[in-house]
Amino acid sequence: MSSGPLLVYFDVDDTLLTWNKRLRPFAREVIASVASAGAEVYLWSGAGVRWEVAYTYDLREFIVDCYEKPLSRHRERLAELGIPHAPDHVVDDDGDIVRAFGGTQVTVPLEPIEDDRALLQVLDDLHTRFGLVLPRPTGWSPPPPSGLHEK
Repeated sequence: MSSGPLLVYFDVDDTLLTWNKRLRPFAREVIASVASAGAEVYLWSGAGVRWEVAYTYDLREFIVDCYEKPLSRHRERLAELGIPHAPDHVVDDDGDIVRAFGGTQVTVPLEPIEDDRALLQVLDDLHTRFGLVLPRPTGWSPPPPSGLHEK
């Protein structure tokens, strides 16, 4: 872990954004919560630097910087891609990069997107790994148990 603030890197496609470029449920709230706890929040993407995501989805105030994400040899390529430090925690749908740095692997968002709660796992994982106390976003309620339907 870095000696300064906790460095948390969020992937963009299939992590923060759905396949049709909608912001995943609780993305803004989770990022805001992580930033308000004193962590530095970064965006990175295998598709390149994605500042447009920070601006389009009103995340800019929480984002320290954006980088291109290494798609292979993750640690070895940080300097080559201009990334000045290794992440302390990554949030990504790709298990390889999560294993390389440690973090939260989220499932690819599926429909109905309104039921998606995957990003809330980040709050629990940061608490478990680093002791951060991150409140659940207001309005959050767990989805109904699988297999149960209202009549």
